[in-house]
Amino acid sequence: MTLYTVMPPEQLWSGMWKEAEDTREIKINGLLMQVRPVNENEAVIVRLLDCPLQAYLNPANMPGSTVPLSGNAGPA
Repeated sequence: MTLYTVMPPEQLWSGMWKEAEDTREIKINGLLMQVRPVNENEAVIVRLLDCPLQAYLNPANMPGSTVPLSGNAGPA
C-alpha cells in the first residue's frame, strides 16, 4: 500500500497498534452486542453484532448509548 500524504508517519500511524479496550459480548432483549463496561452496573454499546435490521433504527441501540449490565446472564 502506498500513501501519498504530507502528514508525518508518526502522526499518520499513531494509535494503529494500540491495544483494544476491555470489551465483552452480551445479549440484551435478543440483541447480541459488544459493550465496554463503564462500572459494574452499566456499559456503553460499542457495536451491534447479531440483530434484526430494525434494531439499527432504534436510538436506544446506537453506539455510545448506555445499557444496564445488571440482570444479564453474562457473556453470550
